[in-house]
Amino acid sequence: MPLRAAELATLRATILDVAGGPVAGAKVFVYDSGDTRRPADFISPVSDREGRTVLHLPPGRYWAVARLKKDGTYGPLMPGDKHSGEPVILEPAAGEVVGGEFVVADIRDVGRTRVTVASESVVLRGRILDREGAPVANGYVFANRAKEGREIPEFLSAWSDGAGSYTLYLPAGGRFYVGVATRFPPDAAAGPLREISTEAGKADIALDLPIGYGN
Repeated sequence: MPLRAAELATLRATILDVAGGPVAGAKVFVYDSGDTRRPADFISPVSDREGRTVLHLPPGRYWAVARLKKDGTYGPLMPGDKHSGEPVILEPAAGEVVGGEFVVADIRDVGRTRVTVASESVVLRGRILDREGAPVANGYVFANRAKEGREIPEFLSAWSDGAGSYTLYLPAGGRFYVGVATRFPPDAAAGPLREISTEAGKADIALDLPIGYGN
């Protein structure tokens, strides 16, 4: 039997880009479990010019992410698509109106703030793992020259795949502080960070990173 309007909860979401501007044409995908790599249980209408969208849900516990896909379809993220990273957990009650703000980013585009030529770089590659050693998808690895960090990191990988794999290009001959995050931008005050050196002529660096480094 369908629920009446008074028995539903309302999610009023705002979708923003990394500069804080509204994102039109994005959707919020809502799941009844933490597995967000499957078809969503609920999908909002596309966001308007102010980045706003509204979705009505039965009361319960949900995991929500925002995505902007250029082709408008559901499926793996492609170059140019944007994602909000780690899901936001919602627990709306019947009749409750909850707000949600999602920042979507294409990590590959953000990484262009510092262009690194592959032929002049040391490649950091490995997997992002959770505390039990399982792979983490939709995370990324970032690096800064300063330990204090910054809101937008100097160097970023793309989102990790289903196996948790990432690849990060760093300039040779430097010292960097490396962290892991599942939301963009990362918390500038988070830690600890892994210190690494990229010596000129050094072979690629293999490094598995657990969630908690800079997350």
